[in-house]
Amino acid sequence: MNNKKNMVIWAAAKEAGVTEKEMKDIIITYKDGFYEIEFSTEWMLYDMFVDYDSMEVMGIDYRPVPVNTLLASLPESGQDAS
Repeated sequence: MNNKKNMVIWAAAKEAGVTEKEMKDIIITYKDGFYEIEFSTEWMLYDMFVDYDSMEVMGIDYRPVPVNTLLASLPESGQDAS
């Protein structure tokens, strides 16, 4: 199972055009023949479905990290967005 999860991470990184090192907060779940992998990078949030047998990405949803989340990661002096 661990090898399959590594393959899912690799397939998701390849589809998103990022390196595995750039992936953060990775959550992998399995249901009905598909893995769902959710992860973030510095600027984006991703949610993908990967086929168990072929390791092909069957669906992808991505969106920018919300601005408030980005601001929260800055030092307090850099949080003034006005």
